[in-house]
Formats: sequence, C-alpha cells, structure tokens
Amino acid sequence: MKEDIKKTPKVKAHISPVIITLVLVFVVSASAFLLGMKAFSSANIHTKTEGLSPEGQDLLGDALAKTMRGLTNIQIAGKKYYEQYCMVCHGEQGKGDGFNAFNLDPRPKDLTVVVKTTGNEALFKAVSDGTIGANGRFQCPPWGRTLGEDKINVIIAYLHALEESFSRDTDIH
Repeated sequence: MKEDIKKTPKVKAHISPVIITLVLVFVVSASAFLLGMKAFSSANIHTKTEGLSPEGQDLLGDALAKTMRGLTNIQIAGKKYYEQYCMVCHGEQGKGDGFNAFNLDPRPKDLTVVVKTTGNEALFKAVSDGTIGANGRFQCPPWGRTLGEDKINVIIAYLHALEESFSRDTDIH
C-alpha cells in the first residue's frame, strides 16, 4: 500500500524575472505619472515664466486664462464634477443662474459669495448633506453618498477658484 502513494515533488517558490520586471515598470510608470501631474500644476507654470519678457509673460498668462484659467490639477478635477453635478442649478460661474435655476424657489445661491463667507467644513457639510430651505425641503440635494469625500473636496477647491476668478475680474484698479 505504501508503494501506491506517490510523493508529490516539492516546488521551490521563486519570483520570476518577468514579475520583477513588471513590478518595476509599474512603479516607474506610476512615479513618472505623479511627477508629471505635479509638473503641470499652475504653481510650476508660473515659475517657468521667469525667463520671458514682460510681454511674453502677459501673453502666456492670457493664454492660460483662456484655456483653463490657470487652474491646478485638483481644481480641474473639481471643475469636472462641478459641471456634472452643480452647474445645472448654480451656473457656469457659480452665480446661481444655471439652466434649472428658474424652476427653483428660492433660487440657488451665488457660490462666489458663499465661498467668501463660509469655511471649508461648512461648505463640505452643505455639499455632503444638502441644504434645507425654509419650507423644509432640500434646496440643494445631498451629494455625500454619490460623490464621497475626495470628490466633494475637489469641488470645494474649484469653488475657491471660481471665487478668486470672479474677484480678479471685478477688481477696479
């Protein structure tokens, strides 16, 4: 009976050179991607204008303003979510004049004013939990479950950019 039982060969565990190569390629690619994201932030764009003439700096500044308004990567992500979830009521510039605003009573708030007077925690709570009007009904729906913490935070970053853009555009020099 002992002769019928075959011994199973022991297999040594080793890491294939292919697996090591794939892991290294992944790590290098992820690092390059993250460094690339950092390189395109608006702070770095501004430092790269130092060698330009004042006229060149103005032209570059105007080009940035016309493309992405000099937004950081986080604000660009926030803009995407703002456009998808908020713009229909609050409008492109956050002024409360979106496509659906005329259907709402009271009208949506001007977010460029709200951001100036409200802290980030209160803004987060308003977006996450929604806001209730005097009639006891939601003025702004609760987006917390739909968006989650990270997406709400990037929307808030974009709201600050909207407010800063509005302030720059309306300053009297």
